Amino acid sequence: MFDEGGGRAFPVAMLSRSQEKLLRYLGGFPDALAEAWDVPREVSLPGLSDAMGVVRSGLNQPLNVLLDQKYITVRVAHVIGGGARRRQVYHITEEGRAWLHEHPDATMEGRPSLPVEERVRHAIIGRTQELEDLTNLVKEHGHALLGGLSGVGKTTLLRAWSTNQSDAVRWATVDELSDAEAIAGQWMAASGPLPRDLDAMVEHVHAAEGVLIVDDIHRLSERHQDAVVHLLGSLRDRGHQVVLAGRLPVPAPFDWPLLRLGTLPTKDAIQLLGDHLEDEERRDVAKALDGHPMALNLYREGDPLPEAGADIQAFVEQTMLMDLSEDARDALDDMVLFPRPLPSADTLGFECLSELDERALLRWSTGNTEVEVQHLIRNVRRTMLDEERLGVLHRRAVKHWSERSGNPAFAVLHLYHQLALEDESIEKTLEERFEELMVDQSGAMAVIFDRATQQRSEDEDLHYWAGRIALHRQEPSRVRAHLKAVEHDGRRHELAHGLAVLEGDAEAAERILNEQLDHGSAEEGARWLLKAAVALLEDRLFDQAEPPNMADVQRLLHRIQLPDRLEVRSSITVSMSLVQHTMALLEQDQDRAEALVDGLESLSHADDPIVLHARLKAMVAFGATSEAINKAYERTLAAQPTAFHRAVVGLTLVEHLVRQGDSEGQSVFGGLPLPDAWNEMGTPHHRYAARWWYLKGHLDPSSSASALREASRWFRQAGCTNASKAATRRLHRVL
Repeated sequence: MFDEGGGRAFPVAMLSRSQEKLLRYLGGFPDALAEAWDVPREVSLPGLSDAMGVVRSGLNQPLNVLLDQKYITVRVAHVIGGGARRRQVYHITEEGRAWLHEHPDATMEGRPSLPVEERVRHAIIGRTQELEDLTNLVKEHGHALLGGLSGVGKTTLLRAWSTNQSDAVRWATVDELSDAEAIAGQWMAASGPLPRDLDAMVEHVHAAEGVLIVDDIHRLSERHQDAVVHLLGSLRDRGHQVVLAGRLPVPAPFDWPLLRLGTLPTKDAIQLLGDHLEDEERRDVAKALDGHPMALNLYREGDPLPEAGADIQAFVEQTMLMDLSEDARDALDDMVLFPRPLPSADTLGFECLSELDERALLRWSTGNTEVEVQHLIRNVRRTMLDEERLGVLHRRAVKHWSERSGNPAFAVLHLYHQLALEDESIEKTLEERFEELMVDQSGAMAVIFDRATQQRSEDEDLHYWAGRIALHRQEPSRVRAHLKAVEHDGRRHELAHGLAVLEGDAEAAERILNEQLDHGSAEEGARWLLKAAVALLEDRLFDQAEPPNMADVQRLLHRIQLPDRLEVRSSITVSMSLVQHTMALLEQDQDRAEALVDGLESLSHADDPIVLHARLKAMVAFGATSEAINKAYERTLAAQPTAFHRAVVGLTLVEHLVRQGDSEGQSVFGGLPLPDAWNEMGTPHHRYAARWWYLKGHLDPSSSASALREASRWFRQAGCTNASKAATRRLHRVL
């Protein structure tokens, strides 16, 4: 409780507990901050309020006392990410540091030395019994759900509980677009590439110790519910402590042992208001707001209190827009449509963030890098927006995110609002950027198009794109569901062929290929046949003894009719020569392999990157010396036009070194780009990912199980069914 003694200046040794907490908190920041142009939000009034757990106005007296004692100073500065307006910030002085030096923190003796702000940040008012109950619930069951109203303090309690755990705590927060990969990615942010195969993901997370927390589980989209249930259930069954938090009711599958978090008793709630108000007034406010922590944080002296029996929503509706400027009200409305927290500097209404933050309307991520509207505020305000207002907001968002759509995360938001407006120009964006957006936004895309197809179930185009998303995510049942709604022959064949390949149904894939050839142009047919031939030829592991069926590959090549367009004809001719060259290598026909490379060289030159890579493959296949191979490798690498082409050349060498049992393979592999390094994800990238993960399964025994599962997934994604099955067989030997 803040007990300031009426605001009198105290002697040096008589700081109250609240003043001392503030001073120790500010003492955790460097002196250089006092002269900085940009300062973190943590030293502004909203940041101090968050750290101390009291309303903004409740800090006025302790701050004034510390200012009178000259232990702190105040100035106006720009707060990083906090909007365009400058605001007051606070810094410790030399006198303040001297006081801290003379009065060491006795509560930290014998405990690990944590930053001061971390020690203060999770000190909460009231919840002693709830902390104990949560500890007991997790101890008894190994997993638990913390549930309650929006703004009641679930995240705050969970943060405080997590600081008392002896094991590492891995934290994830769900938003409207989150999938299992997004959750695991937050848990394992610093642990290397994350597998996308669900069981491989479980293996990967399981290898790291720690308590697993998932906040805002109620926001999980039904689209991703099954996968997340599998992820959490598997980790729980393997002995991990898993704690969820969310607004009740949560999705039915999360019927876990429940700790229901209520509002604060009046005796605790009044402490959030500070001591600058009379006791009776504080009790009246706390009772009127039913001890609801978020409502108490929103309260400002003079605000009208709800009538007896009125709910918190009524209070929010009546007070949250009071005294807001028109620009800030517009910014608030823009932000209530956010499907997930966003970097503050990129948000609509950035200029008004400081005003909204001063009113306690914003919720910041750890580190204050991303921001969204407080969930209670968002939920209430959304119900107040009519269709006309929503249209205005979506159009404004489309314009805003179109100007930032070079970033895939923002391009997805652009699509999100375009779909809300039924904007037909979305098709062009998808045609141009689909593969790029699938790299790390597939979970978001899945949610967006799932909603769109539910709202416009007769829209064939939406079902086509939703089907492609499901193909990319290897969700065959969803592909089938969308396929039923696609009538256009070309698109239906594309989805059906992808589904057949995904499921390893060779007969269906060939039948659909023939149908496509009957209806498509010569150019389209040539590309389909060439793609099928490459898939057959690449459908093997580098250490697999038996070669693919060469007769099937030749049969596909013989069916290709070269197009009339010269540039297309040349491209397909080169690709066919490369396929034939690979066949010659596998058949150990050195003369034919050399003749094919000579033919390619005659069309270009000796330093052509394609020619050099083909010659390197031949040297590896026909047993050239290590010195010659290394020399050719360096020359080939230097000639490649892109980082991706250089990475593929690197795979060629690593696979050779591993076959030879050469320890150099480990170091060369360590220098290769990770599978998620690329800005797009077409079939060549799928094959790269498959080969990379398969090599990792060889070279890193500690993660071989998850790596081989993931390799199998990527081979399947690339249409290499046999290689996928072979990787799975190797996995079973490892297990």
